[in-house]
Amino acid sequence: FDILWNDTRARIRSEGVNELTVNKHLKDAQQLTFLYCTHLDHAFSEYADDDYKRFEELAAAVWIHVFNRDEDACNDQLKRIAAYIEYQHENIAHGLPDSYFWEGRIPWGDMPNFKGMKDNSGKELDSHNVSGLVILKEPWTITLTDSGKPYYWNTKTNETTFA
Repeated sequence: FDILWNDTRARIRSEGVNELTVNKHLKDAQQLTFLYCTHLDHAFSEYADDDYKRFEELAAAVWIHVFNRDEDACNDQLKRIAAYIEYQHENIAHGLPDSYFWEGRIPWGDMPNFKGMKDNSGKELDSHNVSGLVILKEPWTITLTDSGKPYYWNTKTNETTFA
């Protein structure tokens, strides 16, 4: 978990949070993450035999803990993220050899495709106007230094460049 929390600390710093309050914000992030994970666990255990209710509960967990109960959140987006969570759970719980799990060799599935997403009235959203969305060509990704400074990383060549 050290890597996860170091990355979280870097993301907090990248938002311009005062250095003296970074650990307080890290504690808040840990608490929110725990609540989210508990909600996901509830969905998978309580509705293990009811695919529809489990999926609805996963979407609710995303809406509550990721979108902070935003009334303007798109149901289409919530459902795509819930489907992604469901797939990853199925992959880890039933499709992965135990040795792979314990060695950390998890073949994660592809991220959800958000193209052609519709708002809650059924109108297709313009993906170029999504706030904060940066689309990079494969195999580039954005990552953060420990101090929270973003940089670009080519996952095939290991080339890096600062933003």
